[in-house]
Amino acid sequence: WRSERWELIEYLNELAHGPTADYMRPNFWPNTPDILAGMLRNGPPAAFRLRLLLAATLSPSYGIYSGYELCENEPASETNEEYLNSEKYEVRPRVWDRPDSLAPFITQVNDIRNKHAAFDELRTITFHGADNENILVYSKRSTQRSDVMLCVVNLDPHNWHEATLSLDLTALGVEPGASFVVHDELSGESYTWSEHPYVRLDPAQQPGHAFEVRAH
Repeated sequence: WRSERWELIEYLNELAHGPTADYMRPNFWPNTPDILAGMLRNGPPAAFRLRLLLAATLSPSYGIYSGYELCENEPASETNEEYLNSEKYEVRPRVWDRPDSLAPFITQVNDIRNKHAAFDELRTITFHGADNENILVYSKRSTQRSDVMLCVVNLDPHNWHEATLSLDLTALGVEPGASFVVHDELSGESYTWSEHPYVRLDPAQQPGHAFEVRAH
């Protein structure tokens, strides 16, 4: 279970660029039938959204255990990572379309993944700088470099955070010193950015940005 920025960067660089990259094929799961860990334990819906966004955009392959859509988060005990009401022991009927379901958000994220070939890749991941340890910034590009995605995620599910970013423009396919347009596939908003843009993310509203990098 990795939740700190340095942990995520270290692990992804190991998977994408380390000696095991030739044979390691990661499949990221925010939760499993046996593990309800970290910020998800008794956590708010924002924790489920941000972990879903990380899993779906960091790894070419990801999955979720049934019930994640409804933010099921009650552990068996303070020392046991299993779910209190586990499907291993009982049938769990669920109402997937209830108002607080994350199913629409998950559908949106999956649609973005299907639309952008950059998310099919692992080795093209590049991490960028931010002057706030709670903000993780990374980009991916397709093998033909025709699709470039830039993600900015708030790792704290309880508080808003702001940061000034330091972007590697070459990794984004942008000429050094040039400005460019980013289009957020989650919110639908577009911005004109340069090397050091400012971001502010409130996890109660949106856990992060999934930007398509476009020419100016």
